[in-house]
Amino acid sequence: MRIIITGATGALGAYLTRYFSLKGNEVIAHGRDKNPPVSLLKYASYFQADITRPFRFPEADVCIHAAAVADDKANSEELYNPNVLGTQYVAEAAKQCKIFIHISSSSVYLPEDIPITEEMAGEQNDKLLSPYGKSKLLSEKALIKTSLYESCYILRPRALYGAGDKVILPRILKLVKKNIFNRPGKMEIAVSMTHYENIAHAIQLCINSKKEGVNIYNIADDKTYILVEIIRKIVKELYNKELPEKEIKVAVLKLLAFFKIGGITPLLVRSFTKNMVLDITKIKKELNYSPSVNFDIQLKEMGEWVRSIGGVEVIKHGNKKLAWE
Repeated sequence: MRIIITGATGALGAYLTRYFSLKGNEVIAHGRDKNPPVSLLKYASYFQADITRPFRFPEADVCIHAAAVADDKANSEELYNPNVLGTQYVAEAAKQCKIFIHISSSSVYLPEDIPITEEMAGEQNDKLLSPYGKSKLLSEKALIKTSLYESCYILRPRALYGAGDKVILPRILKLVKKNIFNRPGKMEIAVSMTHYENIAHAIQLCINSKKEGVNIYNIADDKTYILVEIIRKIVKELYNKELPEKEIKVAVLKLLAFFKIGGITPLLVRSFTKNMVLDITKIKKELNYSPSVNFDIQLKEMGEWVRSIGGVEVIKHGNKKLAWE
């Protein structure tokens, strides 16, 4: 099978490129940079394109659209072109494919104290969504409105993680300053997370099922986590010891959010104080989704990867090539 994967230089795209190549598929890896990472070419051919402008992909059977800008500091205008228009242009560029899989995000939801089902997107107070969440919801609506495919899937993972991660780990490690974990509130909330292996498994099920029309699914590990416990485990693994903690009171965070200080927003405060658990009943029932990987199984592998590329400081400062190192 010939598979196009957009955003192949990103963490998820890189994982999917390796995953589907090793499964015996011919992979066309897309990126916006002129020159791809050398190691990428061991797994796939490379196709360069700016998805904010019209273009055309070569013939393929499946297109997995994982390219997006996921920047907490970006505003709606900066996110619209790559995330909304980009999705439309990718869908048009790959219209010869029979199956289109769009990697959306759980950011289309607001945190809730109840498990979140697919139908809740757009039914909450969308004004409270982050600019990124709004852009992903708009990308879904644009895709549904103009769908060109026999089979179209919209997948909403929560907190993607694994070796190669350059989004979640940096956010967590930035809470550590001078070897102290600065904890925003108690953080004793239930959250979903999604390992790369599990979303790859979900994508394979979508490809195999060939369900007609547009199908939308939440994707997450089978296990629900307590946020503060996850962060403590990561910190201990990467620093090789437990670090002292300093709690930043929720009242202080709310005050900072009110006055728009330090990039603190009401949504960010809410994410530290309200549960964010995805209900994955639908994909289990319809596609027999059975995620086999969880955080505790993969923690040591993540730690080994961080140490192999130079340690926590490398992760903190970020590097767009980390996913292929």
